[in-house]
Formats: sequence, structure tokens, C-alpha cells
Amino acid sequence: MIVVNTTYQAALWADCLFAMDRVWWDKYRADVIARFEGERISSNNIAGVSKVDVKPHGNSGAGAIAAALFYGAKRVILLGYDCQRTNGQAHWHGDHPAGLGNAGRIEKWPQSFLELSKNITASIEVINCSRETALNMWPKQDLEIALNG
Repeated sequence: MIVVNTTYQAALWADCLFAMDRVWWDKYRADVIARFEGERISSNNIAGVSKVDVKPHGNSGAGAIAAALFYGAKRVILLGYDCQRTNGQAHWHGDHPAGLGNAGRIEKWPQSFLELSKNITASIEVINCSRETALNMWPKQDLEIALNG
């Protein structure tokens, strides 16, 4: 399981954390190192974080999908991939604190995911289990069904 950015706080047990934003790492790196046991990766050169050579497609969520594919995933289940302002928030977990970006280009994200989807072969299954989402290039499914499928 790969978590993205601040989601690590809800899943300290995840296998991997992907975040591309240097400013995010500057704020959270110490806490991540202290509490998160999984691998830490980024598409950028970040001290104490492994660099994975993937195109992030303009946001960490897309970068995490690219990283999953880089590591050989054949099935990707998306959670919290709203890619829109849901209930006035930029992220499923609420907005980042002052000083961090809050999806300033969110309106461009669906197009970024569409571009990413064109590079995913038919042998790889991507299922969007996000409750609210602007992404329509992958089938939507309830999480319980996706996990049992």
C-alpha cells in the first residue's frame, strides 16, 4: 500500500509513502522518520527519502500511481482521489496548514490523470474507490467490493 502526503498519519503501517513536494517534506520529514515505518519515496531529490524515477504528472497522487506501476503493481485501488474541491476542501484529509500548497492547480489534475491512464496497459487494473471524485477514466467501485474482488 502506498499512501500519499499527509495520509501517512492515518496509515502509519503502510508499505510506502510518496510525496513530491519539497516544502511538504520540509514540514513533515522529522515526523515521518520518527513514526512511519514504511519506505519513503519521492520523484524529487529529498534528503532521507529514496528517489524513484517516475513522472509525477503534476501531483503526488498521480506520482504515487506511477510509483506503484514502477514497482510492478498489477492492481491499483484509489482512495481519496477527489481531484476536486469536496466540501470546500482541497484534500480528503482537509487543507494543508499555512505555508504548504493546497492544490492550486486542482482543475488541471483530471487531465493529468487522463494522460497517465494512457500509459497504463490493459493488463493493469485501476479501480477508483474514492467517495467523491472528478476522475472518470477508471471504473468506480465500493471499496469493500474492490478488496474482495
